[in-house]
Amino acid sequence: MLLGYVISRSLEFSHSYWILLTILVISKPGFSLTKERNYQRIIGTIVGAGIGIVALTFISDKNALFFILLFCMIGSYSFQRKNYVVSVVFMTPYVIILFQFLGMGGISVATERIYDTLIGSGIAFVASYLLFPNWEYEKLKADMIGMLDANCGYFNQVSLLFFDNGKDFTNYKVARKQVYVATANLSSLFQRMFSEPKSKQFLIKELHQFTALNHLLSSYIATLALYYKEHDFVLLNIDLIKPLTKNTAYLITQAQENLNNPRTEKNPVPLIKIKNDDQVILSQDEESVFQQFITIQKVAYDIYKLTENLKV
Repeated sequence: MLLGYVISRSLEFSHSYWILLTILVISKPGFSLTKERNYQRIIGTIVGAGIGIVALTFISDKNALFFILLFCMIGSYSFQRKNYVVSVVFMTPYVIILFQFLGMGGISVATERIYDTLIGSGIAFVASYLLFPNWEYEKLKADMIGMLDANCGYFNQVSLLFFDNGKDFTNYKVARKQVYVATANLSSLFQRMFSEPKSKQFLIKELHQFTALNHLLSSYIATLALYYKEHDFVLLNIDLIKPLTKNTAYLITQAQENLNNPRTEKNPVPLIKIKNDDQVILSQDEESVFQQFITIQKVAYDIYKLTENLKV
């Protein structure tokens, strides 16, 4: 803002305060958000200025121009929270025609607004890169650990549905909601990182694998929960899968530990197989549940092995 003020005072523009306004509107905490808003502001201003110039050039009737002014004003404030590009497209001709009615120039105001927007956008873009930048990789570890913690809690709650045969789904729903939130946070971080400079895109391949595996894990857990709610049965051989669930939770916890405290020595964690030494005959429902628990453990193991090589 200080740099924008100095530049605005050195230019002989009638409305150089637009430079400060542009910097204020565009600047966001993250580089990717500033970059996105920058493009939206520039595109909207150029398109809107073109519409305003065409309207002033080919329409001389004051009533028609006043109707266009009202229409653009309504459009600008209507889309301000929904679509920023459209809002700026409406706002620019609204301002240009308004100054024309005030007798302060029409087309000259349009060109000046474009110049001011370009100057303010350039300052905001450079500042987001050089002045206290906030890169997405700095939040990577926290979001990855949060994703693992949410999946672990979700898995524990779904396991309790089978072990305790309870009907209270409140804790289960809370855990499921936390998974949705954590998944959205991690996915949005992954997408924002793509818009940052290549030099700031760390562990893109590994992050993609981590995101995909966790999404797969939560999907398998959701399938297990759905199977419980849609089938009326009781597990008679729960002791066969209790070690399996404990090991799955342990794998996810160890994956969190790998992210928190990367180790040079790898800790071998085996996959547990169901031992049916007594040759217990399993029902079809029990067999399906057991296979689903085995699949979840395999995905948790893949996540654990991936985090062994990550240094976030």
